[in-house]
Amino acid sequence: MSDDRFDRARLDELGRRAALREYEFVSAAPGVGRMVARLRAAWNDVATKWQVRPLLEQQSAFNAALVEWLARRQMGEGGADERHVDAERIAHDRAATALNRDVATIGARAARLSGDRAASGAARRLRLAYFSPLPPARSGIADYSADLLPALAERADVTLFSDAPVAPAGLPRRPLDAFPAERWAYDLPLYHMGNSVHHADIYRLLRRFPGVTVLHDFTLHHFIAHLTLGAGSFAAYAREMGYDLGQSAAPLLRDIRSGRAPNPLYDVALNQRVIDSSLGLIVHSQTVADWIHALRPAARVAVIPHLVVPRRERSRRAELGLPAEALLIAAVGQVTAAKQLPLALRAFRRLLDFVPEARFLIVGEVLPEVDLDGAIGELGVGERVIRLDYVESLDAFADWAATADIVLNLRYPTLGETSGAALRVMAAGRPLVVFDHGWYGELPGGAAVKVPPLDEGALLAALLELAGDPAQRTALGAAAAQYVAERCAPAVVADAYVAFVAGLEPAV
Repeated sequence: MSDDRFDRARLDELGRRAALREYEFVSAAPGVGRMVARLRAAWNDVATKWQVRPLLEQQSAFNAALVEWLARRQMGEGGADERHVDAERIAHDRAATALNRDVATIGARAARLSGDRAASGAARRLRLAYFSPLPPARSGIADYSADLLPALAERADVTLFSDAPVAPAGLPRRPLDAFPAERWAYDLPLYHMGNSVHHADIYRLLRRFPGVTVLHDFTLHHFIAHLTLGAGSFAAYAREMGYDLGQSAAPLLRDIRSGRAPNPLYDVALNQRVIDSSLGLIVHSQTVADWIHALRPAARVAVIPHLVVPRRERSRRAELGLPAEALLIAAVGQVTAAKQLPLALRAFRRLLDFVPEARFLIVGEVLPEVDLDGAIGELGVGERVIRLDYVESLDAFADWAATADIVLNLRYPTLGETSGAALRVMAAGRPLVVFDHGWYGELPGGAAVKVPPLDEGALLAALLELAGDPAQRTALGAAAAQYVAERCAPAVVADAYVAFVAGLEPAV
């Protein structure tokens, strides 16, 4: 059969005609015609009906099965899509990825030896090709790189491969498409990978030329779905699902394609091709390192804390015109469905019964997936909520974080991310309330308040305790600032980067 699809109307018509019906004897002749029709029906009932009826049922069942098969083909079940999740193709994909990584390992050894010879025995700096979103992209990873690069450039020779208009720290910059021809001039490429559209070109390059990958998000499903389904290719999406899940992806893909199941954005990470394409991985939490080792026990993984650049933040409370006694609770950072703002607002509404002068400050771009206006209107708290949109400057972001008495960062579920926004709040010395899971659960208890995920009652209890105890808020903020200063300083993080990449030498 060709790849042409039957349209819905033709399928419906075939469905109506699938079941065969017994012939009804009728006659247009008046009077005697009706008698003849009854005689013929009686004779048929005796002579042929019981032999023909099984044939009718068999043919009807076959017709129905054929229509169902055509409908499944129309919805993309079976056929070409399932060929992307058969055992042979999956094995080929995984073997090709491993072979490409092995070739990159040999290439990295050759580049390292070439650089050593050129240095004539003297101590030399690592030569890194650096790939990341960069400002002005609205990306937390772009901000991360802008903060990391000055410290990293003090310890290694860094060339940016980016089409961004500005190169942070005055570093040399080359266009992305120049790397394939120039890759031999570097010891290793360093790729920053996250779960957003900003990483499309980086993803393609890291698959072709494996290096060290900084995996900012464990789960990459949203990104892969955008890259495949967003480009109109369900087959490409099926291939990635097969790479992660094996042949067990087939029934799930059928349900997704037919609309019987949603995309498992939080349940299937779609990151194994990236893990397998990396000579080494840098992550920001032990949680993610453990998840990677559960998938690939032999993976070389370094846990390096997320960095935070110290800033001289200042409170901007005066700009809000608040009463002196008002308790200001804030949520800072991009507002996504996973940030659980409706739940936070429900707890805030209950808090108002005990702390009537409380206010809720929201700082950050609200994505269309969140009906924030609806949640605020339904709760009737519009007069107590202050909303600011996207804050362009990290200095301004730090100022608004420092303005709050309590800051909430209630992401759930986690994609394996480490929250730069949460760390900046801690650096500003503010008491932080988080859900106790993932990286958030690794924060010291004295530096943040951790409550069970999605537990509105526990969140309300934590807010009530903090609202009535300014000394506790001060102590939490001081411990948070100390934690960030000791673990997340750019110099500490850059040292760890260089040590890990240099330590890969025995393997390459």
